[in-house]
Amino acid sequence: MAESLSKTSSRRDVEELVEMARQARERAYAPYSRFRVGAALETEDGRVFEGCNVENASFSVTVCAERVALGSAVVAGARRFTRVAIVTGADRPTPPCGMCRQALSEFGLDLEVVSVTEGGARSEWPLRSLLPEHFALQERPAEGEA
Repeated sequence: MAESLSKTSSRRDVEELVEMARQARERAYAPYSRFRVGAALETEDGRVFEGCNVENASFSVTVCAERVALGSAVVAGARRFTRVAIVTGADRPTPPCGMCRQALSEFGLDLEVVSVTEGGARSEWPLRSLLPEHFALQERPAEGEA
């Protein structure tokens, strides 16, 4: 069962983040699966980076919404994140896939993950509970080293 994470953030802010993810979902390119996903990744300093899934006929080339948002954030110099909102059309809230969990864990396991369906169902988890034993080559580099 998902944990409530609202104690560390205002619900209004979470709803704004969810709305940004919902809008990103509308721009998804998912002609094969028809499973459109939008994500909005919030940085520690309040910036938000959106992403949507981008499918490809060679399925392994497909990129998830969470990793699109993460890549955009990294290009902009962001390295510290507080939460990610994910919106899907599924019947129940969908957590990030394993690849996205691992990619997000590179920047810390304290990330709040909020997943909402278009129907309004919601779940929230700390990333650490979704990926309790993440892969790491070494300890996380100090700020400015990466």
